[in-house]
Amino acid sequence: MNGHTTGSNDAFDAIDYSTQSFEWSEDLKRKMKQVWDISEFRMCQRGVCNAVMDGRDVVCIMPTGGGKSLTYQLPALMTPGCTVVISPLISLMTDQTLHLQEVNIRAVMLSGTTSQAETREVYDRLLQRYDERDGSERIKLLYVTPEKIVKNKKLTSVLEKMAHAGSLDRIVIDEAHCVSQLGHDYRPDYAKLTSLRKMLPSVPILAVSATCPPRVLVDVLKILGLDRLTNGNAANGTGTVHFSAPLFRPNLLYQVVVKGSSGHRVIQDIANYILTRHKLDSGIVYCLTKSDAEDTASGLAKASGGIIKTGVYHSACDQRDKERLHQRWRAGEVKVICATIAFGLGIDKGDVRFVLHRSLAKTLDGFYQESGRAGRDGKNADCVLFYQPQDTWTLCSMAFQEVDGVLKLKAMLRFAQNFRDCRKKIFSKYFYEASAISSVSWSAEETPQDCKVCDNCQRPPGTTVNEAITLPAWQIFRAVAYVTDRGDQVTMKQICDLVRKKRGASDANSATGTKRRKSAVDMTVIAGGTINWPQEKLEVLIIHLWLEGYLEERFVPTECM
Repeated sequence: MNGHTTGSNDAFDAIDYSTQSFEWSEDLKRKMKQVWDISEFRMCQRGVCNAVMDGRDVVCIMPTGGGKSLTYQLPALMTPGCTVVISPLISLMTDQTLHLQEVNIRAVMLSGTTSQAETREVYDRLLQRYDERDGSERIKLLYVTPEKIVKNKKLTSVLEKMAHAGSLDRIVIDEAHCVSQLGHDYRPDYAKLTSLRKMLPSVPILAVSATCPPRVLVDVLKILGLDRLTNGNAANGTGTVHFSAPLFRPNLLYQVVVKGSSGHRVIQDIANYILTRHKLDSGIVYCLTKSDAEDTASGLAKASGGIIKTGVYHSACDQRDKERLHQRWRAGEVKVICATIAFGLGIDKGDVRFVLHRSLAKTLDGFYQESGRAGRDGKNADCVLFYQPQDTWTLCSMAFQEVDGVLKLKAMLRFAQNFRDCRKKIFSKYFYEASAISSVSWSAEETPQDCKVCDNCQRPPGTTVNEAITLPAWQIFRAVAYVTDRGDQVTMKQICDLVRKKRGASDANSATGTKRRKSAVDMTVIAGGTINWPQEKLEVLIIHLWLEGYLEERFVPTECM
């Protein structure tokens, strides 16, 4: 090793892994150019590759589209053994292996759909029980799900034998934030990877992620059995080498669009957007549910007269259908994939020109990660959220079941309801307050500047107005207090109905029990009159009051309402 030293008084001179002064430096650049036609490293790629080549445990935090996969794929080609990559999604593994096979790299994946015969062949090749004369090549990268690692004793036995023989170069934990319950995408089987360090103590670990704030990172280190961090630009001789790159990507243009209230109208709005802005481009439309994904795919094809070539991807789709769709999308035969978050982490198609969200994401972290699948070639791409207030309560009931779920959803809503502040600054404020990520870590700026390209930065002066909400807010409080003081519950829709109209005879006559009591609210008596606002505007105000703590949610079974 020929690392650059930064001090002479230490017992061990600090190593700057970001330099080109290592014995393998020229070979790395040559191989990168030869295989991927890439001439220069981006962000902290060089440093991570050097630390990996040096046999260190490494943690790399790099934005979506920043090139995390290169940090383990390139070193894998430079060392004689096999690199095992643990990935959370089949779609990610399929995407990665397809990319590698296209450049003639021997990469395979093992999943629940891999046949027994194929699995046996992979094991034999990993253990080198084959005749090199038949043209078989040593497997350089093996992709597996965490479930396969923690539940398949045969695979763990093979890995132990490889480690003993010196043919297991490293373990890569992709999307490492998934190991922590504090992360936005926790997966129980990922947490069980704590056994890796005990089972394979001599095998280096590389953990990579795009969204791993400090408190999550501490948890990741503990679960994976990694030593304390040391800065990759001035690393100690021991410890886990840490690299991070600014998370902000200036080529992603964020926008929030108020969508129609009906499903048909939403699909028509999305179709019009694609036909107007991205008629021939590849993109993704994220949907909240499987049925939404299916309806959106068929609806877009119909609304566009077949111009928009769509496909559906969610967890219930047959695995072979998923793989065929993935290949067709990458080949350009399908242009728009309508999917749940099952189509996600690590997808690496460079020319995705738009990522649309048909509904709110559950967290701002998730929205950032999902939108980050756009523009990975560095060219401008659109990230659009289609928002209506009614989406909130469906998501709220889901978020209630997760750790900090409602808190994270509120951050997503603040982003959606903000039509004034720069989206980059909203992200920066959120990541700092929720995750202790500094402004420098977000955008490499001590004080974040406006991005000048998001919808709010581009909004012409005078197109937003300030409106006094003191009176309608007070009227809402009076109505809610009147109902709840009598021991009843009230939903957002019911609040809107209560405050927008006076009690009518038909309401009182048709209602029974709790419904009768709610319909009996006379706004003229308790609040001086009704609120003559459109329902959508009123819903925005109610959500604002909830976000600011003036209203409080309470989750009860539907039959209690």
